[in-house]
Amino acid sequence: MGKILSVAKMVFKKRSLSPTYYWMILAPIVVAIIGICFAKYIQHQSTSERPIIAVVADNNIKKALESKKSTSYQVNKKINTNDSKRLKMYLADGVIDGILYVNKDISKITYKYNANSEASLPINALKNDLASLRSQMIAANYGISAREWMNLNKLPTIKRKILNKEASIKLNNSETAQNFSEAVVIVAFFFLTSYISITGAELGNEKGNHLIEGVLAAISPKKHFAGKMLGIGFLVILQLLIYSVIAAFSYIILKHTKYHNWFNLTKYLQHIDTTYVLIVTMLTLFSLAAYIFLSACFASFVSRSEDISQATTSVASIMMIPYFLSFLTQNSPNMGIAKSLSYLPFMSQGIMPVRLAQGAASYQSGWVSVLISMIGAVIMYFIAEYVYEKNVFSYNSDAPLRVIFNKVLHR
Repeated sequence: MGKILSVAKMVFKKRSLSPTYYWMILAPIVVAIIGICFAKYIQHQSTSERPIIAVVADNNIKKALESKKSTSYQVNKKINTNDSKRLKMYLADGVIDGILYVNKDISKITYKYNANSEASLPINALKNDLASLRSQMIAANYGISAREWMNLNKLPTIKRKILNKEASIKLNNSETAQNFSEAVVIVAFFFLTSYISITGAELGNEKGNHLIEGVLAAISPKKHFAGKMLGIGFLVILQLLIYSVIAAFSYIILKHTKYHNWFNLTKYLQHIDTTYVLIVTMLTLFSLAAYIFLSACFASFVSRSEDISQATTSVASIMMIPYFLSFLTQNSPNMGIAKSLSYLPFMSQGIMPVRLAQGAASYQSGWVSVLISMIGAVIMYFIAEYVYEKNVFSYNSDAPLRVIFNKVLHR
């Protein structure tokens, strides 16, 4: 055990003192912050770019448009003139961004705007609002009151009731849980891509540089492999601790600023059952372990340092399957393939959380998936250990995938 810990400490120390390791940790946070800021900027711009328009129309039409609280345009109520020259002067001076001309029966509509204005074009919003007004006018001609017309056009509300009692009792908010599962899938994707490359480098570099022969003179291949995996495990724990500290400090700092509503996770997470969070977290961690061991298998066949990236890319390609399937499963969580893959190691972390959030699977099914993932990760460890031990002194100039195929076909 002492030798295993020595190797683990060596891996941990080497990686934890490297600036690239901390960039790997901070990169997802930077991407997330940029994404949130960009979304807020777009939201602010869409509000600030809302055009101010003047309406030249019948009094009833003008008042109806003024009373509508549209997010796409704003009617300037102070402009009551129909003088074309004055309106064009307002348009040129930037007082308004557009002029809407509507005839009495809303059959002829013209929108004049300044091409130099930074405001967006509200054509679609105006089209919808005017079509609604026109249908009200036609309804009024047939003796249908405004209230009756609204009742005729009122969209029905559909209440969602999940018949899967076990899931629906414990899951407080399906939409929030689904958003949470999507966030976990994306975070897991960042984790996996990072640690796949680390695993490949740790096992491939020593062999590619023929340093492994000297190392294994002091420690057995199995213990050396266990030490490497334990060291990578320590790095995962360190990253989670760093994220926890960053999250705690961010919460304390943002709590006293005007931006605290941007990251109100307490309000967000209170709608999600603890059992659901636990299942999703465990699925993610066991899948992370399984992918690390799979990348260790591929890296064991590497004989040249330049082939490490090819080995890790092969694992990353497999990892993309559940990543995309998780988004496809949102619309059809009960597809036969979705049901099957939600229990399969390497796939369940992307699909089962979505099925749970949709109420298509019970928590019992989720725990079964966790158990299968755990067993799959353990089996994958012993497979990776066996492959590493058998190929630790195997040097081959062929590409890693060709070596694997040759081994499988006993060539």
